[in-house]
Amino acid sequence: MDLQLLAPFLTATLLLLVTPGPVVAIVVHNTLRKGMTAGLLTALGVELGEVLVLGAVFTGLILSQEFMPLLFRWISLAGIAYLIWLAIRAFRSRKASSHETNIKSTSRPIIDGLTIASSNPATLIFYTAFFPQFVSPHHPLLQQLVMLGAIFLGASLVFDMICIAAAARLRPSPSFGRPGFDRLAELGSAALYLCIAAFALLGLANVPV
Repeated sequence: MDLQLLAPFLTATLLLLVTPGPVVAIVVHNTLRKGMTAGLLTALGVELGEVLVLGAVFTGLILSQEFMPLLFRWISLAGIAYLIWLAIRAFRSRKASSHETNIKSTSRPIIDGLTIASSNPATLIFYTAFFPQFVSPHHPLLQQLVMLGAIFLGASLVFDMICIAAAARLRPSPSFGRPGFDRLAELGSAALYLCIAAFALLGLANVPV
C-alpha cells in the first residue's frame, strides 16, 4: 500500500468515527440503558455488520477492476460526485435528518448493532465512494482493500470501546441530540466529504488514463 495515502485515510477515518451518527447513538444508548455488557455486545454486532458491508463493497470493487478496469475509474469519479452531493446536502440541511435521534433497541444488543451497521443502503453506497479514493493503481487492489478494511474496523472498534467506557460512567446528557449540536455535526461532515473529494480529484489527475 502507498504510504502517502495511508495518512489521509487515517485522518478521514478518525473524522468519520468522531462524527455523531446512528452507530455511535445505538452503542451509547444501549450502554446507558443496560450497562457495559450490552454496549460491548452492541459494538460486536456493529463490527459484524461492518464486515458484511465491507465484504460486499470490496467484492464489487475487485470484480469491477478485474473484468472492466475502466469501470473502476468511473466508480472513483462517481464516488467523488457522491461525496460532493453529500457535502451540499449537509450544508443545506436545516436539521439533522441523516442521523436518527430516536433510537429503538431490542432485548438483544448484538442484533441492534448488526442491524444498524448493515441495514442502511446509504452505508453501502458511501463505502463504495469512500474506499477507492485511498487505493493506488500501482499496488494490488485486494491487498490494499484488506489493509484499509482492517484499519477501519480496528479504529471503529477502539472508538466504540472509548464510547462505551465513557457512557458507562455518565448519565444521559440533556445536550445529546440538541439541534445546535446536530447542526455542527452536519457541517463537520460536509467539510470532511469535500476534503475527501478534493483529495481524490488530485489523485485521479495524476493517474494516467
